[in-house]
Amino acid sequence: MEREKAKINADRITGVSNVAYDLLVVLSNHLEGVAVLQEYKVDADAAGDTDVSAAFDRIEQRYQEGIAELRTLLVSRL
Repeated sequence: MEREKAKINADRITGVSNVAYDLLVVLSNHLEGVAVLQEYKVDADAAGDTDVSAAFDRIEQRYQEGIAELRTLLVSRL
């Protein structure tokens, strides 16, 4: 009950809805994931592990698709 009151108050105080905040957090996580995957891909490439490098590319592509969707949703809620 108190947590719900705090969420409602935060919405009023910040002007950012809980849903918009949630979208922003998930978007941030996806962006960090892309950055990390790029670092790990360098490791895989340096090791000559093309299977892992290709897997990182596919995973990054899914993150990029998620980023595009999250951006659209976030923009419409701000």
